Amino acid sequence: MLDIKKRVGLLCCLFALVSGWAFGEEASNSTAVVNFHGQELFTMSGISSVSADNRAEILVKRLKENAKSPFVSTENLTVHHDDDLKVSVIMSGATAICAVWETDAAHHDMPRRELAENWHEAIRDVIEKYRQDHTRDSYVKGGIFAAISTLVFLLLWVVVRFVCRKEVALIEKKFAGQKMFKFVDGDSLVLINGYLVRFVRFVLMLWAFIIYLNLVLSFFPWTFNLSAKLFHMLSTPIIHFGQGFVENLPNLFALIVIIAITWFILRALKNIFAQIGVGKVRIKGFYRDWADPTYRLIRIVAIVFAAVVAFPFIPGSSSPAFKGISIFMGVLVSLGSTSAVGNIVAGLVLTYMRPFVSDDFVEISGMRGTVESRGTFSTRLKTPTNEIISIPNASVSTNHIINFSRMAQRGGVNVGAIITIGYDVPWRQVHDLLIRSAKDVKDVLEAPPPKVLQLELGDFYVQYKLIITTKHPERRFMIRSKLYQNIQDRFAEAGVEIMSPHYRSNRDGETITIPEIDESDFNND
Repeated sequence: MLDIKKRVGLLCCLFALVSGWAFGEEASNSTAVVNFHGQELFTMSGISSVSADNRAEILVKRLKENAKSPFVSTENLTVHHDDDLKVSVIMSGATAICAVWETDAAHHDMPRRELAENWHEAIRDVIEKYRQDHTRDSYVKGGIFAAISTLVFLLLWVVVRFVCRKEVALIEKKFAGQKMFKFVDGDSLVLINGYLVRFVRFVLMLWAFIIYLNLVLSFFPWTFNLSAKLFHMLSTPIIHFGQGFVENLPNLFALIVIIAITWFILRALKNIFAQIGVGKVRIKGFYRDWADPTYRLIRIVAIVFAAVVAFPFIPGSSSPAFKGISIFMGVLVSLGSTSAVGNIVAGLVLTYMRPFVSDDFVEISGMRGTVESRGTFSTRLKTPTNEIISIPNASVSTNHIINFSRMAQRGGVNVGAIITIGYDVPWRQVHDLLIRSAKDVKDVLEAPPPKVLQLELGDFYVQYKLIITTKHPERRFMIRSKLYQNIQDRFAEAGVEIMSPHYRSNRDGETITIPEIDESDFNND
């Protein structure tokens, strides 16, 4: 008779327990963690069509009610087992708090009775902890600990700031204004150190503030749960990062090996091509100016090959997000690099066709200058007036190129000067004066000798062109300027005016303009 009463009482408790549950659809495979007073008590599973979240929510509500009630003693917490119903009920007096089912036991892989006893101890301990934290002594103790934590945090902030300032001052005093390495000087090192110290100080103080805030919140029962959530929110990404780092250590090692091998190969190739560039190593049919562009081309191929080999070892390379970003970047580069690829290909064509080399004086698309450099994307010219002109390689390869330096190597470059003289000056005298003017100019070759051409017999004057030859086409502007100066001087000494006279058609009584010529001049010719 007593067993029947106990069975009826247990069924009533179960009915009261499940009366607050909301029923879902096929939630028996779900699980939920029971969190109360900043602690993870245990994990509950769904039963039948009751979700695990609903079970956990009702349990937390009942725990809070019992913990706050002064009439509920933890000594009254008991566990009732019913093997026929396959359930164990944790009760506080006559009130059911939680039921442990066979599905819970199967989830934890232990007997139902043992699991119920474990849950019973966890519930009892957390209620006692909740009540201990909600006393006046606990509040006073929390305030004292919070004040101490605040003082420690402020002291740490002062110490870190002092140490960082001293370190920056020491580095600045030791390295400022000094030459260190080829790629960085003392001032740059001081600047880099300043930014690095600021970053380390920011990270350190940020973590110190997070720890301080978490501690202060944990000292008071009202914010204890918030402290636990904050700690969980901040620690979870760090834990996942650490686990991912450990799991990917073999891949990281493989990446380091690939990068090291590629670096050593490129280093060796750079030295070899540097020797070819300075002429210490000679390869038949391979010009010295091919060394640098060939090395750059091989370097690009080697880096691309290393990237392909290293791609599977990059953490996250198999994720859909990484693949999507890779495809997007590939499309973006393909659409935006059409002109860039054209310039690169044109640069390679110009490199191996060798229409010009550095320091050649050339004319490209009507622009004359000395070749400063031929880069991956453009060619730079320096004009005689010290102007730097950058021409895209694609434009260079599609326009005509005149290489005056190569013309100078084969026989010289012609430089011309055109003047017009009236018919009253004998052409032989003009020829003689022009040739004498040319011989006094520096950088003018004696062979072939300067020569004068009569280009046109105009209505009022004769047009003469003086042609000289030089081996220095890059100085042609200065040569022509000096030539015109000498022409002015020689003609002035001879009393010949450099002018083109115009005449009116009034011939009566006027002297003709035909110069008097000695017949001996014809005999000499």
